[in-house]
Amino acid sequence: MSVSRDSIEVLIVEDTIEFAKLTAMTLQRIGLNSFHARDGDEAVTYLNQHRPDLVLLDLNLPGMSGWQVLEHLTSLYGESSVPVIVTSAYSDGANRLIGKLQAVYKYMIKPIMPRELMTTVEQALGLPSGG
Repeated sequence: MSVSRDSIEVLIVEDTIEFAKLTAMTLQRIGLNSFHARDGDEAVTYLNQHRPDLVLLDLNLPGMSGWQVLEHLTSLYGESSVPVIVTSAYSDGANRLIGKLQAVYKYMIKPIMPRELMTTVEQALGLPSGG
């Protein structure tokens, strides 16, 4: 039995409103629902109440970092149970290495083209491409 795209929930953890809106519109184009958390605290509150199917996670957040949000997600649901795609302006090797050690599905450097995001999200969720 296949999962209906409209039952999939993606958590967008992003403090840049414009990027979050663009990301939500991109996800909507391929039939996915999303919830936008503007900072780590809002993401943790969401995670305590909902289990998303995928998390798009910025690292540089006000308050707690994206890595701290990831630690909370892992403590709730276990490592690799919810795929995480890091969306960051940090292209340095140290953050990429942390991503590999934290079992991040993919580390994407901003700016991210909508088509690349759609493809990566569909792959992470095991969905056929093309909405």
